[in-house]
Amino acid sequence: MINKSILISFVFACMMFSFVSADTWKEIACDVHDLEQEWCKHISNNYSWPYCVTSFSARDNEVSDVDYAKSCIWPALTNRLSSIKDREISIDEFSMRDVIELYCLSLYWNSDTWRIYFAKPSGQTDSWDWQQTFDSHQSLFLYGLCSSFKDKDWNTPFVTWDSLSGVYKWDLVQLLKLQQISDRKDLCSLENDSSLADCDMSIYATKIYEGMMSDLYKIAYAQVLNLNSIENFEAEQMEKVEKFMSWYFLIHESYPVLKGEFPKAISTLESNQKYYKKVLASLKIIDNSMLASLSIKSKCPVKWNMTWLNFVACALHASQWHWPALTLPFLTLIYNEILHYRQFVTFYQNWLSLKIEAMWMNSTQEKNVRIYQSRLSDFKKYFDMQIDATKWAQREFEEFSMTYPIHIWMLLNIERTEKFRNFGLSPEITLFYSLSEKLKNVQLPS
Repeated sequence: MINKSILISFVFACMMFSFVSADTWKEIACDVHDLEQEWCKHISNNYSWPYCVTSFSARDNEVSDVDYAKSCIWPALTNRLSSIKDREISIDEFSMRDVIELYCLSLYWNSDTWRIYFAKPSGQTDSWDWQQTFDSHQSLFLYGLCSSFKDKDWNTPFVTWDSLSGVYKWDLVQLLKLQQISDRKDLCSLENDSSLADCDMSIYATKIYEGMMSDLYKIAYAQVLNLNSIENFEAEQMEKVEKFMSWYFLIHESYPVLKGEFPKAISTLESNQKYYKKVLASLKIIDNSMLASLSIKSKCPVKWNMTWLNFVACALHASQWHWPALTLPFLTLIYNEILHYRQFVTFYQNWLSLKIEAMWMNSTQEKNVRIYQSRLSDFKKYFDMQIDATKWAQREFEEFSMTYPIHIWMLLNIERTEKFRNFGLSPEITLFYSLSEKLKNVQLPS
């Protein structure tokens, strides 16, 4: 179950050790480099290694919580827009477009700026666990938001390094109906207003987060039933049933044998799989068929470093090879999305607060000030509601992933018991009753 305080603790726990490839993480990041002065690109050896790594192996009162690495992550986007000074413009001139551009290019650009990139070490070696690696370049929310803005030539000016191309079925603006029409113009279109001054991000960003999270959990639920995609469903359903029984119960039998021995349980499983085929068919934005195919090609090996689009594919589909449906990569994917969504909300709210303060000082009409104030309060309200919804969705998925196999197991057990009663126990009961009649003393009154 996701909790905001737990999330913050988890995120900052992932900022304890930093390293480059030469020495240990602690020596390089904590004893050599002053992260307040050094670029994170240098610390991470040009992003070939995570610059923020956590370890929980402290012994003999060793201090393992090295906190310096957090200076690489939060201040650039949450220090009340200090980057405005670098651009030598006032808060009045810092537009909504500047907010989106600064956020996207800071986190989604292959540069020495402020990309979030940290991981948990894998074992005792100088490597990291790809299943628990946070990376801005594999955030679906970040990519969705930044790539949704297109100019008149259909270019994406806020995405200069594309690592998730193809993850979405089509244009998110059309799929999620992100247009905000006024006077027959889309207020969130760069073609109509390059400054995006009247685009209400409290609606725009929340729609992207909602659509993305809805699709992610639909895919995860289908995984519990060993259902990857809707492609070739009818032709492969018998194989899916066989794999489900082998995966959960180590019953390695062919479909005809399973259907003959457990007709009710298999019928229930098939019916549920057909239902979740419809669920997968209802996905709005994520191209699940492409991701499922990609996961099959990569086979999602545990010890390899899975990044970017491969990470997303394996986070959603790796359970078919190694784990139950509730996997570490999936949890990391969910927390990674919450992290970047929260980062954007914080950044946007800081800008709105400064904007409102400047408007009051400049004696702007109260009506215009109230518009920005409503956007600030709306975004906070929507964000709190969505985090609560995410907590609920996570709790429900955890319960489903743990109880559904038990449900099928109980059906299997009931059928076996019924079969024993009808075909194994009945002959024995008949013999027992016959023996009872033969040994009965007929002289006793009935």
